[in-house]
Amino acid sequence: MLFLFSVISTSSYIPKIIDCSISKLNKELIAMKDKAEEIRIELMSLIAEGEKEVGKKIKLFSTITKMQQLDTRNQAYLKAIFINCDWPKELSKEAHTSVYLILQHSDDALMRQYYPKVEEMVRLGVLDPDDAATMFDRLQMNAGLPQRYGTQTFENTNNQNVVWPVQDVDALQTLRDSVGLPTMYEYIKNTKKHIDVAIVWDKTLTVERAIRFKK
Repeated sequence: MLFLFSVISTSSYIPKIIDCSISKLNKELIAMKDKAEEIRIELMSLIAEGEKEVGKKIKLFSTITKMQQLDTRNQAYLKAIFINCDWPKELSKEAHTSVYLILQHSDDALMRQYYPKVEEMVRLGVLDPDDAATMFDRLQMNAGLPQRYGTQTFENTNNQNVVWPVQDVDALQTLRDSVGLPTMYEYIKNTKKHIDVAIVWDKTLTVERAIRFKK
């Protein structure tokens, strides 16, 4: 089961002063990434256990709330970095990845604003090509448009995780190859194997139908 979460306003969390030294930013960003990954692993574990018991539902809701709050703080900090330090190219690979992941989990406006920067970082070799591809697809889905690389899924009214409609199914594998993504078969198989999430891929699904049945 995949969730879409609303993003809480970040204005009250924005730090007044940001230390733009690379060592400081690396340390802070990596710590933020580690905490975000930890809570998402916890959340996926709870989802895999199911939601039938009242106690598990409460724990699931509490974990979702904590993740939202953490994402909100991370996004506020990232905004402050962008305002004070831009996106420093000298960051470590792991810190660059953290910046990307914070953006990927942010509201659509922030993601769209800095997507050109993500493309720039891919050209510079500090982010991987599939990073820009994944963000592009998410922006397309959020806008109600077909995706290009097949990276995004949504939960439908039957509680199924479904691949969001793809713009050109015939060209999909070539496009995925161009950014280093595995085949759709491998992607679906690995998602089931590693996080126990089953994905349905209906190649005939249209955006109109997807929007109608999207939770």
